[in-house]
Amino acid sequence: MRVDDLVKRLDLKVKSISKAGSAREVGGGFVGDVLSHVMANVRPNDAWVTVQTHENVVAVALLLDVACVVVCQRELPPETCRRAQSEGVALLWSERSAFEVAGRLYGLLGSRPNER
Repeated sequence: MRVDDLVKRLDLKVKSISKAGSAREVGGGFVGDVLSHVMANVRPNDAWVTVQTHENVVAVALLLDVACVVVCQRELPPETCRRAQSEGVALLWSERSAFEVAGRLYGLLGSRPNER
C-alpha cells in the first residue's frame, strides 16, 4: 500500500509530503514514542505511529528511512512541519488515538514475519 492510499484509508491529514513520499510503499508499521526504542525497532518503509511532536521525530524518521510518520491527537508545531517539508519526510496527523490508528493500520497491512 502506498502512503497516499494510507492517507485516504485512514482519513489522515497531510502536514508534509512530497510527490515521491506520497507514492512510497508502506511495508509495515511501528508504534512508539520513546525515540531510542523506535530507533532500535522500526524498519525502513514502516509507517511510524507516535504522539511525539518535536523536531527530533523528523530526524529519526529520516535516519531510519520510514515511509511516513503519523502523529496522533497532538497538534504539530509549525517548526516540526517545516523541518519535515525541508527534509522530504511524509508527516501525517490523525485525531484518533495511536491505539486506533495502529489497529486500522494492522487491518490494512496485516502482520509480517519478524526479520530480526
